[in-house]
Amino acid sequence: MNPTKRLFTGPLVWILAAGVLIGAGATASVMNAKDGGTRSFTSPLLNISSPQPVNRVNMTSLETVRALNDSFAALSEIAKPAVVHIRVQNSGARNGLGERQAMGGEGSGFIFRPDGYIITNDHVVGGYEKVTVVLYDGREFPGKVLRAQDTDIAVVKIEANDLPTLPFADSRQVRTGEFAIAIGAPFGLENTVTIGHVSALQRENQIADPNSRTVRVYTDLIQTDAAINVGNSGGPLLNIDGQVIGINSAIYSPSGASGGIGFAISSNQARLLAETLIEKGKVVRGFLGILPENLKGHQAKQLGVEKGAYVANLPSDGPAAIAGIKQGDVVVRINSIAVESQVDLRNAMIKYGPGSKVEVEVVRDKQRKVFTITAKEPPAQPAMQAPQSQPRRNSLPEIDIDDFPGFKDFPRVQTPDSVPMPGGNARLGVEIGDVNETSRATFSIPSGVSGAVINSIAPGSPAHDAGMRLGDVIVEIDGTKINSAEELSNAMKKVQWGQTKRVKAKRFEKGAETSIERDVKFQR
Repeated sequence: MNPTKRLFTGPLVWILAAGVLIGAGATASVMNAKDGGTRSFTSPLLNISSPQPVNRVNMTSLETVRALNDSFAALSEIAKPAVVHIRVQNSGARNGLGERQAMGGEGSGFIFRPDGYIITNDHVVGGYEKVTVVLYDGREFPGKVLRAQDTDIAVVKIEANDLPTLPFADSRQVRTGEFAIAIGAPFGLENTVTIGHVSALQRENQIADPNSRTVRVYTDLIQTDAAINVGNSGGPLLNIDGQVIGINSAIYSPSGASGGIGFAISSNQARLLAETLIEKGKVVRGFLGILPENLKGHQAKQLGVEKGAYVANLPSDGPAAIAGIKQGDVVVRINSIAVESQVDLRNAMIKYGPGSKVEVEVVRDKQRKVFTITAKEPPAQPAMQAPQSQPRRNSLPEIDIDDFPGFKDFPRVQTPDSVPMPGGNARLGVEIGDVNETSRATFSIPSGVSGAVINSIAPGSPAHDAGMRLGDVIVEIDGTKINSAEELSNAMKKVQWGQTKRVKAKRFEKGAETSIERDVKFQR
């Protein structure tokens, strides 16, 4: 979640937020904070094979429940010393009197190396002048930030040693239904522990952030019902062995508080990014020009392959297309790295950066083919319009879910008064960008289409009420042709609140193009 002010003076701003998971197991073992050793405790599961009559108290079952209760309490006590509270601050903009107004926020994180390396979300610490890490024992340290902002992971280094740490779990082994525990500082309340379950796996999303003016890509999210709120972002999601399975990053909530649907960046993804940041100082992916998706069951059967990354789309001028890879191929290997999902493909290109030659093995028509491709520099992200005023920093990423099964198609949620919108008296309530190579690959926009692509939609805005969606390309407003984001911004300067304008857009889904025409009412 985005850092939050201690005192709230206005509505929360939401884009995405997440929770903490706990994997199932009978024994938990966590590093001791003082001597680096381990402490173990048992966590017996309830035996439900022989249900007892409801009017009798089974003392054996009661003791089992008590043992499980003690396990959660012991896990919390051992894990909390490695969880940190993070405070951030900027000098801010000048007010009407010429005085600078400080802007601050807070979030969570956890120590994963005893020499002072901490993982958190980029939206917690990114872009701030001052980052302060508060340890469990009350000590405070200034932090140096390394950022992987497009994937919302950051590493904070503090000058301290012999710190307690949390170990990573293999997030590929996480199962739906396992226990999950979140630890963090919701609303600034440090060392808060909440318990739930893993609700779902492999969620995907892309979120435009008006503060950093970037589009963050979440490719492997763990969904949980453990309660997480503003300030939990960056904190760990733990399994019952005290291992980190995710980094709390987002929630879905119509109210701005926990609604039982939270999301955490998987531990494997977070660990790879963190280690790359420490080793190289930044994360730069090699670009193949492939938009991958996970294989669906019917696709695997039809294509004759059990695992791999399905090539859903690729720009015709990208390295993969030029080398001969086609839409519908299934990537199963990149050099020596086996590709079992779209995440494996994306992570492989962290290892093989721009300029690297890689062998890409695909399955096509149940036959295997190998292509040699030279990775390029990734293209620039879609441009986003600058905000009319500084957005609030008490923002919490969240998702507005109109059609839950299509998670990756969720509109991005922000309050209308905090979203970068076109100028003028009236606002459409969208973040827009030019149609370029990245947006074509992301939203399956074919070549030859120009206009202003919607990267984010504010709930309750005119665009949202008119049924517009993420990825729609606005091509005309009130009879004025639109060929770029700038042209839409200029056209909006002529629109007044209270007016109704005809907006035309193009939508691209499942290889089909749909023309959209809406009468948009510009009401406050």
